[in-house]
Amino acid sequence: MELSQKQLKLINDIKAQNIPELNVLGSVQSGKTFCIDLGMILYASELHKYDNTREYYGAIIGWDLQTLKGNIVEPLKIHLDAFGYKQGKDYELVFGQNDKYFKMWNVKFYFFGFNTKIAFNRILGRPLIFIWVDEAARIYGNLSLQESFDELPGRQVSFSGHPYKKTIHSFNVEGNERHPYKLKYIDKGDKVRYTFYPFDNPMLNTEQKIDEAIKAFPKGALRQQKIYNKWVVAEGKVFNKINVIDNLEGIQIKEIGLGVDYGSVNPTTFVPIALGFDLTQSRWKLIRLECYYHDPAEEGEKPTTAYYVEQEKLFIEYLKDKYKGIPITANIVDSEATHFCNALYNANIQYQEAKKGPGSVDKGVQQLQSLFYKEVLYIYKEKSIKSIDKNKSLIYNIRDESLNEFESYQYDNIRSLSTGQNCYKKELDHSVDAARYIIDYWQDIGKCPVI
Repeated sequence: MELSQKQLKLINDIKAQNIPELNVLGSVQSGKTFCIDLGMILYASELHKYDNTREYYGAIIGWDLQTLKGNIVEPLKIHLDAFGYKQGKDYELVFGQNDKYFKMWNVKFYFFGFNTKIAFNRILGRPLIFIWVDEAARIYGNLSLQESFDELPGRQVSFSGHPYKKTIHSFNVEGNERHPYKLKYIDKGDKVRYTFYPFDNPMLNTEQKIDEAIKAFPKGALRQQKIYNKWVVAEGKVFNKINVIDNLEGIQIKEIGLGVDYGSVNPTTFVPIALGFDLTQSRWKLIRLECYYHDPAEEGEKPTTAYYVEQEKLFIEYLKDKYKGIPITANIVDSEATHFCNALYNANIQYQEAKKGPGSVDKGVQQLQSLFYKEVLYIYKEKSIKSIDKNKSLIYNIRDESLNEFESYQYDNIRSLSTGQNCYKKELDHSVDAARYIIDYWQDIGKCPVI
């Protein structure tokens, strides 16, 4: 296994005695979590050599369980296989519905998501000798989680003075110089610090590979943050690249998913995303199809919840009629639209609530930016549908209102500078939100790449 000197030093610091705190900032594809996984295995071995008379416990904490699985659990299994260790004999790695842990020798590391305030209550009350927080800056960037995050050291108090007491924070840049995590955990304290870039990863051993990693993100703040580890303000237009197509020739659509953003005063929009295979380019694409977009303020109306339920029902029928034989496999609805969700349930319309919560907007928008930039996501330009009458006749807006939103979506520079985090203007964001909901759901179930 080829490792750089910086990676080896990090691994040695993880397994070493009397290095209680490590702070690891790393760009994407820099190998930081890969190294921490390896270091954790060696740490367990060293702790066992030091003291095999008792059981020890650790916590591996990430944004949510889905990201933990992809970022940590799967690479951990690669390391264990490479060492020749056998599941059930040399170690236990469990990531099921109820139990989620990694046990090796006399150390048991539990996996925890930490994207909601109540998640902290799930972290064991027993003393922890080892804590690894992945995506630490993202977690701490949410005000509701900061108090719980700050309490984590209290779980290690009983191991004060123990040579193998260890806390590791790993993270990407999540905002600018005023980000609360940077102010509290980077600018202060005497932790051992590491910063990793793509060129620190020996697997990226050619200029072409490094260039490909750099170009995974569009130019601007997102690339500065995620590749060059710069704490900078994101400003101006959010989507500097949008792939627009005028027809669906050569596209074989496999299925359609629907994202729904409901507003009683603001616009309500239904955004269908198609999973299609481009026969000319021999690759899969995501295509935003024509949308439903109803702005009650523009119409001088106050539509009822029942009206929009009926409109969604008619819009789904329209999609099924136009895209015959193509299944609509998901209907992901704004989870805060409680009355609308209840009305959908009563109307027997299948739906699932979108995952929201702290940090979900920034994460989702960054995914949309990257999908556009990598030419995975496209917009089929077509006038949006304003309403559908009972005879199924369509009334159109004068333009593609959804495309207009994507083209007009802006960072909120004032809030970004104030909070230290990427913030977005809460205007012309309705179909952007709806697109985030369905894309996020498809990424969770493996139907859309995470870029």
